[in-house]
Amino acid sequence: MSHTERELEGLAAARRRAVRDGIGAISVVVIGALCFTQFDTVERIANALRPLESFELDDLILASGLAVVVAGWFALRRWRDALRELAAREASERDKARYVQRLERLSAQLLEAESGERARLAALLHDDIGQTLYACRLQLESLRARNVDPESRAQLEAALVLAATAMQSTRDLTVDLCPPVLHDLGLAEALDWLATRSRERWQLLAHVVPSTDWERVPSEWREPVFQSVSELLANVAKHARASAVEVSAARSGDGHLRIYVRDNGRGFERDSRVRHGFGLFSIERRMACIGGRLEVESAPDRGTSAVLELPLAH
Repeated sequence: MSHTERELEGLAAARRRAVRDGIGAISVVVIGALCFTQFDTVERIANALRPLESFELDDLILASGLAVVVAGWFALRRWRDALRELAAREASERDKARYVQRLERLSAQLLEAESGERARLAALLHDDIGQTLYACRLQLESLRARNVDPESRAQLEAALVLAATAMQSTRDLTVDLCPPVLHDLGLAEALDWLATRSRERWQLLAHVVPSTDWERVPSEWREPVFQSVSELLANVAKHARASAVEVSAARSGDGHLRIYVRDNGRGFERDSRVRHGFGLFSIERRMACIGGRLEVESAPDRGTSAVLELPLAH
């Protein structure tokens, strides 16, 4: 049972106690009032007890009245305490609801800020660093066209190779930071593109299972989900020694959407350092921002299964 479920169960129990104690207090007061108003009942009880006891009827009525008053006082006090506990729990739940709302707003702002920063860095790489590298390459090609000695020409060729490599890395990083396909075509198409890119970059046979469940991911969650799957595929390529990986989505009966990334790699022990890497930490942070979570199941020589759980019902 989760912490929230325990809190709700405690609140329901407090309501039941308050109702029960209220009924008990009212019952005690009503019974006491009936005892005083229905004198015949008190008289019959007194006549029945008269042969056994020595005190008079007035003493019996006084003792009975005091007992009813004391019982009513204790019942009303218990009811008041139950109402106070109920009010305190309800106030706590209201405070928690307000805190959750503020946390959700801050999480949305954090995701928006991260998305904006990614777009800004992508634009900076493309418009500034990429253009600078391109100009550098043109200068190097201009020098190569001149009559230079063989040693200088070899150095120019090596510099051109480095410039071309830097330009390609810049283009790859730009696309990784802000993939246009995600914003233009949607999550399912973006994941297909990511699978193709994984085959080209790492020779990793990645397959995205077609499903209508991909459309259930809210638009504001698509980028963190895409970046999380991308990070998981990168982890598979770097650490798993896998030949194939499958990405699928399925909706569960509890209103959650689960995205599975399963590979056929070497796996690892649960206490392995791989579990505590920065990549998985960043995924956990993204999932926490949208109220989701990351689960990783693995065993040596049995592959790894990573699950992104999204609270669609919420």
